[in-house]
Amino acid sequence: MTATARVNSGVVPLNARLYEMFACYRLAHAGFLLDWLLPAELPARLPHLSVLITIGHGAFGDATRLALHQFLENGGVWIAIGSPCDAPDLLGVEIKMHPNGTLVQLGEGYAFTEQDNPLFQQEWGLLHAFGGVMVSAVEGTTVWARWLDPHARDAGLPAITCRAVGAGYAILYAIHVGETMARIQMGRPVSEPRMLPPDAPPDEESTLHTEDASRLDWYLDRTPCGEGQLCFAKPVADLWAESLIRAVLWAGQQRGEVTPMFWYYPNLAPAVSVLSILSEPDHADHETPLSHLLTLTGVRATWCLSEAIHNPNFYRDLVKREHEIGVRFQPDAEHFCRASTLQGQVDNLRRFTGVRAITAVQVADLIWRGWHEFYHYAENAQLLSDLSRGGYHPQASGFPLGSAHPFRPFNPQRPHEPYALFTIPLIAYRAIEWVGAAQANTLLDQVVKTHGVYHITISPAVLASQVQADALMRLLGRSRHYGSEWRTAQEVATWLGARLNIRYKLSSMPGQMELGLLSLRAMHRFGLLLFTPLRGRATSGEQQIELTPEELYGYPCLALTTDLVEKTVREIRLFELDSKAA
Repeated sequence: MTATARVNSGVVPLNARLYEMFACYRLAHAGFLLDWLLPAELPARLPHLSVLITIGHGAFGDATRLALHQFLENGGVWIAIGSPCDAPDLLGVEIKMHPNGTLVQLGEGYAFTEQDNPLFQQEWGLLHAFGGVMVSAVEGTTVWARWLDPHARDAGLPAITCRAVGAGYAILYAIHVGETMARIQMGRPVSEPRMLPPDAPPDEESTLHTEDASRLDWYLDRTPCGEGQLCFAKPVADLWAESLIRAVLWAGQQRGEVTPMFWYYPNLAPAVSVLSILSEPDHADHETPLSHLLTLTGVRATWCLSEAIHNPNFYRDLVKREHEIGVRFQPDAEHFCRASTLQGQVDNLRRFTGVRAITAVQVADLIWRGWHEFYHYAENAQLLSDLSRGGYHPQASGFPLGSAHPFRPFNPQRPHEPYALFTIPLIAYRAIEWVGAAQANTLLDQVVKTHGVYHITISPAVLASQVQADALMRLLGRSRHYGSEWRTAQEVATWLGARLNIRYKLSSMPGQMELGLLSLRAMHRFGLLLFTPLRGRATSGEQQIELTPEELYGYPCLALTTDLVEKTVREIRLFELDSKAA
């Protein structure tokens, strides 16, 4: 094994649907250094790749199939997502066909495994999934996860398979991971309320909330999360993304090569936390004490305001204390949102508070209608983040939309162009007050485990009770104890946007690797991971950079942090110390 060879990963979306683009987005969000390829490039590029990821269904043709077979024989790893294309023999499966010759789709169901394997952990339990094609495994193919129908009954079909081909491996996700993540994270269009489970109080007004967009099941996808409550305590979409991450890391391990990855947050933090505050006239007397309390604890928050309750100096003082000002959007009774409505409320808030930078939005009471239309108006209002997507009822708290990772929502009319703002999933609405402390702590544990963003909304009314105020202070401290610092939504969106736009150049030579990084924004304590069992050292110019041994996703890695200066290339050299495993 040599530490100077890095994994060359090529990703090929075989068509331009939203689902393929969403899978590409989540791979880029994971921080892998990938080459994005066209199907026509494969025969020429395959000899230079270590890992090939194909997304969706397509036809390769004879020349590409031959090159792909040679690629596998020579030790390459092919990860096919959503379809075996026209090479099922290489993947060790047989495709199920309708009498008219079309593919039989898996539809909706669950994946499950009885024992841990490189791509799927037994502790994940049932993972909701969508899309993909129905196949059967032939002799010599290992089934790593099975497919269950929507009622969690074993369908006798594989969900994930692996087959050794020569010196290489062919992995098939029979389910479409991109479609699964897109459907769960973006949710369904909201036109009527979902039927609430028996443990949730009935909503007599039948108000539509963001939780009504959830595609997850009230019974199969919720688990106990403290205080006798059930909630969506499993980040289903993030676990599917982790499965893809584990697939790439396992492939790098099989190749005996280094797999680089940009870490999500500054200073290699395991997660970050966002506190949003809903401002209401009924609790105005608690807002000043809450501001002072946050100042004493050093927590910066995002204040969502629907109208100016205090003197403008109060809001200017919030900005001086590095808090963020957002708008608590009051939707129209008839149309939910129009361009003039949202822009008018943002402009009024600027005028009343004297604060020009209004950068976040949360819809009052998490009301929602439609699907993605709201993002069009929010983007035009130059908002950086939406803080509305989560469970309104405590029974729907956690991950009703399957994720704790911020993402740019996709525009179905332009799949290649996601909206510029970030959706930061809401984990607990009116935390401590409605969502109890035990439940909030359980969800924090899950967010840290999945390396997401722990976003909670509180009301200033939480200070009306000494017991609740104490519980809030303990929760703020618990997050910091885990290494998850409290940051504003603006900071998170700005960091993640800059991270996605980093340009890099990575080259290998005997005994070392060279990495050049270029960011359009300054990024302090930017983290880089090198997945390898070997030891090494790093330099930038004449300066030594510390490499720290870590273990993530079950694989050993070397971690470093460095400062990226705006529009200046940071060159890092990585040297192997010896050939022994650390």
